[in-house]
Amino acid sequence: MTSDNVIVQAFTEMAPQYEDTMNRELEQYWGISYHTFIERFLEQVPITAGDAILDVATGTARIPRALRDRVGADGCIVGLDITPAMLARGRAHGVADGGRAAVHLVCGSALELPFGDATYDGVVCALGTHHMDVPRMVAEMRRVLRPGGWLALADVGATWFWRSVFGRLLLWILMVQYGLEHRSARGKAERDAFANVRTVSEWEALLEEHCFGAMRVQEVRARRPWYPCGLVIVAVASGA
Repeated sequence: MTSDNVIVQAFTEMAPQYEDTMNRELEQYWGISYHTFIERFLEQVPITAGDAILDVATGTARIPRALRDRVGADGCIVGLDITPAMLARGRAHGVADGGRAAVHLVCGSALELPFGDATYDGVVCALGTHHMDVPRMVAEMRRVLRPGGWLALADVGATWFWRSVFGRLLLWILMVQYGLEHRSARGKAERDAFANVRTVSEWEALLEEHCFGAMRVQEVRARRPWYPCGLVIVAVASGA
């Protein structure tokens, strides 16, 4: 598992060009822009006006910005990220923390969420789970959700190919293509994340273990058979 220091360093370096980088990479793998991917992901999220929403690994706060109108004045959105430079980019896009703003940005770890039990109606995380201790992250997300609350995840999904020797070789080739094979912090973060990418069945088992049900899974097709697919998962927290 990548240390927090490496993650912070990697995303500090990426912060000024983060959305451009994601746009280029998602176009490469899935044939879809970052903006469109987030829009389509959020179409699956069962938000109602007045909800309290937590966006984990909020990055440049793209999701909180997109959800403001749907949540409305009676709700609130909190975006959490471990990298201050990413949150600074979010604020630069017009998202303020504190005061009367609808969106609040918090620096913290998804593995130790700085919120009380049963605080939120919904938790969102896009393109961040593969950098984390996923069972611990899911346990924390479940803790801060109210019974009947929902969890929405979007990330890279594993296939049999990506678990094979050939898949690992391709990973190295792709990292060379994007200049990530040597000493960059992002290179280390992405190498470590490879083993943390899960299949649909692995996600379903993990979420069931943490008292989630009513799961819906949607696959985002990759442009090539050897590219990783995308997964969008929505699940509901039980009352247990």
